[in-house]
Amino acid sequence: MDKQDVKALCDRILAFSGADEAEVIYHEVASALTRFAKNQIEQNVAEVVADVSFRGIWGKKIARVTTSKFDDDSLRRLVQTAEEVAKVQRDMPDLLPLPDTQEYQTVDHFCETTAGYSPEARAKMVADHIVPVKAKGLTAAGMFKTGFQAIAVVNSKGLSAYDRFSEASFSTQTMGDKGAGVAAKSTPRVAEVDIQALTATAIEKCVASEDPQPLEPGEYTVILEPSAASNLLMFTGGLGFSGLAHIEGRTPFVGKIGEKIFGENITIEDNAYHEITGGVPFDFEGLPRQRVVLVENGVLKTVLHDRQTAQKMDTETTGHSLPQPNASGPWPFNLLLHPGDQSPEEILKSTKRGILVTQFHYTNIVNPMELSLTGMTRNGTFMIEDGKITHAVKNMRFTESVIKAFSNVTAIGNDLTLATSMFGGGYLVPTLRVENFTFSSATDF
Repeated sequence: MDKQDVKALCDRILAFSGADEAEVIYHEVASALTRFAKNQIEQNVAEVVADVSFRGIWGKKIARVTTSKFDDDSLRRLVQTAEEVAKVQRDMPDLLPLPDTQEYQTVDHFCETTAGYSPEARAKMVADHIVPVKAKGLTAAGMFKTGFQAIAVVNSKGLSAYDRFSEASFSTQTMGDKGAGVAAKSTPRVAEVDIQALTATAIEKCVASEDPQPLEPGEYTVILEPSAASNLLMFTGGLGFSGLAHIEGRTPFVGKIGEKIFGENITIEDNAYHEITGGVPFDFEGLPRQRVVLVENGVLKTVLHDRQTAQKMDTETTGHSLPQPNASGPWPFNLLLHPGDQSPEEILKSTKRGILVTQFHYTNIVNPMELSLTGMTRNGTFMIEDGKITHAVKNMRFTESVIKAFSNVTAIGNDLTLATSMFGGGYLVPTLRVENFTFSSATDF
């Protein structure tokens, strides 16, 4: 559906409502995926999934119900069910009225070519990857996904917000008898997926990964490529920058606004308007999303808010609400760690001894109040000696505090990359060199 169709659907739902105030959120995901393995395409699928979520307010009671059926009978049941659910809810004394009409900045994260990319075009790009991989006697497996998402928020007080963004994502694991290498690219514009460069990277890492050598656990200088560095940023955002987490005292940064928490070379912001990301200019209540500098030169400047946490902390919302009501609080959708002025090659050449980490795998939280994480290296871990990669290293388990890591960054790359972490989401991160990074145990692979 186009913007007018979506608005008409939302208005139709609101017309069925007898609530004092009401809100409708529309979310559509159109996704097409070509999956390959064993040097051939194994699967091609495409789907369009759309749903509407209705939130009604009756006095101080609230209920939210969702459906993917858009006929009138189903939409009437949607509203009726919400009313029945609301009757058995407790009053919410701090319930805020819905916002009025808003104005939004213009973003340009939608590409028609990407949204409508054909299976033939994806197959051609996959072939352009597989042919040189096969010629090297290696095997490729991965996926190439294109599509778009559309989001709308419409309420009974005249607020109407709509935006859409396109997505193209290519990832591959190239495997040999003894090694594996990966390469990936995520972007709103499919023309930016450079298959030749990705293929060369995957092959190079695969060949270099053969015959990995064991390494004793301990503290090492590490160079984290963007895919690995994104893990640190993901957990920092979810655990450190939520206004609700600060109110509830479940973050190590409680009471530290205005204080130094990381090294002076670390600046982090949430920015839905950056050209590389796929952000939308409003949150799930229809409030304008702000560009927020969270950490500047190592100092915690502020945290993110929805209207509920902003009211409790006597400040303004930053436009980071999830669909209300929710227990997670405001959420960082578009985190960015500011790049530096060195190329990854320059960082490598200036490293006397260390470990290059391509990816982390199964990263998870150990202690949220210390922001300590654990996980495994994967798909390309290498020893650096005198500024050069000398050999592959067997995978290691790391256990490290993000606070310590971000306080020990001695070089930041200029290669700002949209990286996807284990739990999804896009994080704009450069290559990082971190001193005294702790590997807690070794492996046999």
